[in-house]
Amino acid sequence: MHLRSVCLAVLGLVAPVAAQGVNCVLLGTQHLHTPTYANIWGYVAPNGHEYALLGCSNGTAIVDTTIPTAPIERAYIPGATSQWRELNTYLQYCYVCTEAGGAGIQVIDLTNPDAPVLANTFGTAQFNNCHTITCDTQTGRIYCNGTNNGTAVFDASVNQVNPTFVGYMTPSGQSNYFHDFHTRNGFGYASMIYNGVMRIYDLSVWPPLAVSSTATPNTFTHNAWTNASSTVCVTTDETNGSFVKFFDITNRAAPIGLSQYTTNPVSCPHNAYILGNLCHVSWYTEGYILLDITNPSNPVEVASYDTYPGASGGFNGAWGVYPFQPSGNVYILDRQTGLYIVRPNLTDLAIAHTPLPNTTNEDGPYPVVASVTGSNPIGAVTMNWRAGTSGAFTAVPMTPTATPNQYSANIPGQNAVATVQYYIDAVDSVGSQRSPASGQHEFAVGSVTQVFFDDLETNLGWTHGFTVSTDDWQRGTPQGRSGTSGGVPWADPSSAYSGTNCWANDLGASGFNGSYPNSVANWLQSPSIATTGAQGLKLRYRRWLQLAAGDTARVLVNGTAVFTTAAATNDSSWQLIEHDISAISNSQANVALRFELSTNATNVSGGWAIDDVQLLTVSDAAPPLFYGAGTPGTGNIVPVIGLSAPAALNTTTQIQGSNILANAASFLVMNLAPDNTPIAGITALVQASGAAVLFQQASPAGTAAWPFTVPNNAAFDNIYLFSQVIPLDAGSPGGLLAASQGMRFRICLQ
Repeated sequence: MHLRSVCLAVLGLVAPVAAQGVNCVLLGTQHLHTPTYANIWGYVAPNGHEYALLGCSNGTAIVDTTIPTAPIERAYIPGATSQWRELNTYLQYCYVCTEAGGAGIQVIDLTNPDAPVLANTFGTAQFNNCHTITCDTQTGRIYCNGTNNGTAVFDASVNQVNPTFVGYMTPSGQSNYFHDFHTRNGFGYASMIYNGVMRIYDLSVWPPLAVSSTATPNTFTHNAWTNASSTVCVTTDETNGSFVKFFDITNRAAPIGLSQYTTNPVSCPHNAYILGNLCHVSWYTEGYILLDITNPSNPVEVASYDTYPGASGGFNGAWGVYPFQPSGNVYILDRQTGLYIVRPNLTDLAIAHTPLPNTTNEDGPYPVVASVTGSNPIGAVTMNWRAGTSGAFTAVPMTPTATPNQYSANIPGQNAVATVQYYIDAVDSVGSQRSPASGQHEFAVGSVTQVFFDDLETNLGWTHGFTVSTDDWQRGTPQGRSGTSGGVPWADPSSAYSGTNCWANDLGASGFNGSYPNSVANWLQSPSIATTGAQGLKLRYRRWLQLAAGDTARVLVNGTAVFTTAAATNDSSWQLIEHDISAISNSQANVALRFELSTNATNVSGGWAIDDVQLLTVSDAAPPLFYGAGTPGTGNIVPVIGLSAPAALNTTTQIQGSNILANAASFLVMNLAPDNTPIAGITALVQASGAAVLFQQASPAGTAAWPFTVPNNAAFDNIYLFSQVIPLDAGSPGGLLAASQGMRFRICLQ
């Protein structure tokens, strides 16, 4: 059962009854064979007719899908009984393998696909069973994978009905076992399921030469497939709780992990294929999943079709998917219910938006503006926002502006210190789009001063070690390893939060598995960091933390714990973490940060991953707001009012006046409310009733200052005060008083 579809239905974004398909239309089905089905492939006849080739438990079905709403089975080629049956095509021939003993490779002649015939069986002399089969359509070579004698290779470039045996690419044995093999542009990508790696081969020589072996997240590598330019490769691991993972294979000798994705953390992906900027996945109990990999570092699920109504997890449901037909129709083969022909409805909606920056403006509003374009009628554009990093979002319809294709909506003002998160949804007659594709845009309200920052790209002096057993702290690129321990899945990040490096427990590179060991206590410690006398310091960092029950992580500053886990932790993305360390740092010239891990003797998990470590001060001080119009004095000069420093609790600041008539008697008027009343030739901008009026003699330079001490009482926090400087000035229009603008300022914590 597809978890995302159910969640969308609960949220009201799709109808619950139609939860089988999200941005995906069912065109046709066929279920004629029992007890089960296996994999699926496709064929296009010279006249453009399209066919689905179904691996069944005791044969192969050739189904005409030219009219997808009315598929017709044109032939059924019997075969030895097995739950495994894999197919591939070269020219007008379909090659079929099975795990059934002595069955060999069937060659089905599709010259007349409406009346196909079994043309030959070969391979029985070379092996007893075969798990999967690969046709290299660029060379005509056929790779028989997972046989009892190794990977057997045949050449069908000359004789497709009776290919010539070339030899064994690899010998027998689990350490040489290819579960699957994908070829493109002179290289092969072997899924070494028992080794847990994707192994890349140079096929220009015989025997082919291995150029790299790269671990996949759950070390049970099931399939691999590249894009057309052979720059990106996707892999799957056939275990519950596993992922599809994307690699940059520009340098085939050293693939780089880009990202990994799961649609449901208890489920199991099976086969994945890249076509253009889309990745099509048969995901067993979750059905068919379509990912947009325009940015392979951030795959986004854009469509799905759930073929299996039962519980998630395990190996029922969608075994195979075939997305390569010219019509754009996609075949899914479900183990229990047969063939589904679907068509993804993908919108070309595009959202262009410049995220809002941090601000000290508390009044707001914060206008969110986006350009939304697409070829289909746009139904709605919505901005969703919240104050903080958790809780429900408030949906605000975005309305068109005077600029074509532009929409806007406002987020109301927020008192500092605040974090505001938001995202934009757009819906048209075909589908939907989101900005950002995942996560949220975010900005801060308040004044931020950075004292220290380390993105961990180089080592600024961090040290690490252990107090019990083992130190597995490493700095480098995380490999996105994952696994299950005690029935609980865990997954490391596949990339640093920023740049390429982070610190972590076991990054999962070659020779490592990505998880921490049992019964250890180890630590990572920063160099000594100067506080520069800053008060109210906060420690902020990005964290990806995974802990099994009973294991503990701590953060210490100068030996004092500021954070200790209380339960199992399972971050599934990089988290922004902040600790107030002012009680420790306010009296210290230097601080040292320490991250600790302590584990018990039972289960394991991924442990710490740390990136972008900062020390900073965050102030809720907002700049003063000036309002109204002042009244000029002598020389037509308007007095100016200002604030020397934030009016923080337990501090003294000054309200300052300038542009005042030299040596003039000057008054500061201050109250809790503004005004706008003409009086004595000026506009009074502070409410007179109950106002405090303070006197100062202006200096010969025309300045004055009124010291203002804020009590150390939290009850005063967030109180707004309104003020105005009013000097005596006979040169004013009224002949008595001049006046400044009004100034509103807020009492703040720091």
